[in-house]
Amino acid sequence: MLKENQISLNEIKNNSRIFGDLYVNSLAATTDVKIPYQIIKGSTDGPVVCLLSTQHGWEPMGTEILRRALNLIDPNKLKGTIVCIPLAHPFTVEFGGTIESSGQRVSPVDNLDLNQQWPGSNINAWLTQQTAFVIWNNLIKHCDYMIDYHDGTGATDELPVAFAHAFPDEQPYYSSSGVEGTESNESIVLNKDIVSKMNDNIKNLSKAFGSEIIWWRKYVLNPKMLTAQCAINGIIPLVVEAGGGCMIDETIEPSVQCTLNILKYLKMIEGELIIPKKQIMVENYYVYRSLMGGHFIKYDNFKIGNVVKKGDDLGYIVHPVNSEIVEKCIAPINGMVVSSRIKMPINPGGYIAHIADYDSIIWEK
Repeated sequence: MLKENQISLNEIKNNSRIFGDLYVNSLAATTDVKIPYQIIKGSTDGPVVCLLSTQHGWEPMGTEILRRALNLIDPNKLKGTIVCIPLAHPFTVEFGGTIESSGQRVSPVDNLDLNQQWPGSNINAWLTQQTAFVIWNNLIKHCDYMIDYHDGTGATDELPVAFAHAFPDEQPYYSSSGVEGTESNESIVLNKDIVSKMNDNIKNLSKAFGSEIIWWRKYVLNPKMLTAQCAINGIIPLVVEAGGGCMIDETIEPSVQCTLNILKYLKMIEGELIIPKKQIMVENYYVYRSLMGGHFIKYDNFKIGNVVKKGDDLGYIVHPVNSEIVEKCIAPINGMVVSSRIKMPINPGGYIAHIADYDSIIWEK
């Protein structure tokens, strides 16, 4: 039987920082599967915030962002509790590797994506489903807020961005229930006022994160994804992306500051939020992928933070042997380059860029 009660937040002493591991299971050759965590409990009561990273091993930079941010937290000056899960799916970091990164998106044990398995299962369950079950029941379900960190994978760098996933205006608010093999036909009707309040909380949290770009998405939520499972259960979620390329670069420290902004906004730590002079919220965000494989050669105007116009040349893909240009890469919209490719070679379908659509701005500061 999987262990649901490995840790109790109520039993942790105030003014303390603890490190531990959640035990999930053992593999055929007796290798233990464990999920590391850090918990900081402050001097007084306050919100319980989960900071989670690396559901996908090819997106590991949230781990470094959280390491730096939490080193700046003094438990004696903290109000509330921080539950940090920096390596939510460690097998995808330790093993595998693709043309995109040193890690991989899915588990090498069962080929499942952790972010399609929430809230997990302990019945007829694959290892990844068991992993989600142990994390959810021991830690996440006891939290008030959950920030889910992703990045630009090993192939692209990326500015800090808040990805605000909100409920649609009308039912159905979400699509289905339960991971594969444990689906439920139980119908849960969400109160419209509760849904509206949750959307407002998500929007305010995304602004407080302090990224220049916020991608506001209202769509029927998939409860197999962590952010949706949290929202359905009353835990206020926010997905963020920050950093990329499996490298330490100029995006890391701003992402640390954005993390501290969340804690300041929730009045867990002292200090003024550090917000850029300009913030915009867009409804459209273009994920630009290549059609061809080869070597991607970028132009000087194609860098994160730069503004491009529809039709601008971003770069091209060349045949790695005869130098033939096999694809011209042209900006499909007007907007800001949020992430750009930094790695060669590229396979068909590889990331070229993420571009925030300036023609879909719904709010700006």
